[in-house]
Amino acid sequence: MAIMTDSRGNIFLEFINIEYDKVTTITLDASLTHALIVAKFQGKYLFMHNKWRKNWELPGGIIEAGENAQQCAIRELFEETNQNIDTVEFKGLMKFRLQPSFHGPERTEYGALFVGELYQLDDFVENDEASSIILWDGISEIGDIAEIDRKLIEFV
Repeated sequence: MAIMTDSRGNIFLEFINIEYDKVTTITLDASLTHALIVAKFQGKYLFMHNKWRKNWELPGGIIEAGENAQQCAIRELFEETNQNIDTVEFKGLMKFRLQPSFHGPERTEYGALFVGELYQLDDFVENDEASSIILWDGISEIGDIAEIDRKLIEFV
């Protein structure tokens, strides 16, 4: 049974608790394509406002050639929010059934979920993808939040 379906029809199918060293040896029925990170600062969650989707979401993105999922999460956090993080903890794999988008046709794919604590909050630098960042307490109304990302903070 699926965990949830968002308003766009994307389905969060499953969360797999697995050790990070097993990620490269496990047989999956689809590709591990991306990594997301739940970055915390002073008890709040760091979200970025996506310019294209016009909503708040967790930092993350596509795993590039030559990098692993952990490197991707750290890189994407910096590229999208200008935040540096030294240590992240792998929480598990997320399985999704995604609707067509600029990333491709309807597809099933996996993502890696990480969590980490920021020791300082650096000034945000607007970029091609993010217009701003916010520290969210998980409760307050901040506007449109990616529904699956809202759910993902429950897994950290």
